[in-house]
Amino acid sequence: MDLASIPDLTIIAAIGLLGGMLGGVLGLGGSLLIIPALTLAFGPNQHLYQAAALIVNVLVAITATLRHRGRGTIRRDTAPMLAVTAGLAAVGGVLASNLFDAKRLMALFGIFLLCCALSEVVGLARRKGSTESDGSDARVAKPRTGAIGLIGGFASGLLGIGGGAIMVPLLRGWTRLPTRQAVACSAAAMILACMVGAIAKNATVGNLRSPAGEALSLQQSLTLAALLAPTATAGASLGAALVYRLPVRTIRALLAALLIVAGTRMVIGGFAA
Repeated sequence: MDLASIPDLTIIAAIGLLGGMLGGVLGLGGSLLIIPALTLAFGPNQHLYQAAALIVNVLVAITATLRHRGRGTIRRDTAPMLAVTAGLAAVGGVLASNLFDAKRLMALFGIFLLCCALSEVVGLARRKGSTESDGSDARVAKPRTGAIGLIGGFASGLLGIGGGAIMVPLLRGWTRLPTRQAVACSAAAMILACMVGAIAKNATVGNLRSPAGEALSLQQSLTLAALLAPTATAGASLGAALVYRLPVRTIRALLAALLIVAGTRMVIGGFAA
């Protein structure tokens, strides 16, 4: 990666835009696209990409949340508990990513995402032509919401993915929140979770090394985050606006497709030698 190269800077900007847009539409941080895209473009450097992506995730989540707040889709009986538990669990996820070989955990999360994808696909097939409820029949309870936050927050810290890929389908399945409310609550919760994860990861990034054995630095992660951030926040604003323009079935189909791609990638990466 040559930060003085116009082509490399253009690639980074494009990755930020697409990642932010995806994050805005689906209530994610955008890292499910940003990290693999950076790896494809510049080679593996998981710790650096994760440290930068967690910072970008905070900005993406804030931008999307402001959009959702204006639409009134952030539920006060869900988002606060989700945010607190996700923030606490994110620290544990970061520590696990620094101290242990996270490949097996990555594979388990991948299998979990594939199960969530299967649930979404089955739901889409069964409810063809039906409409979602307005959320009045949602089964919101603090223990259930807290558990979702813990799972999503741990995944956020461990993999730098934002956690929304896990929280959105769980909010839909475990609490019966309608899709747009699940996306909005996930985005709001990701602010705290990614903020905690970003601080924890970047505080320790100087102790980590790249795959080539080179020492990483806070300056590197901050620089990469600064290059990704402008287009990522623009993409997040556009994506969050699209949530209220696209049909719900389209959003759910996009979510299912993303879960399949991300889950498959995690399983393959987790079991790779």
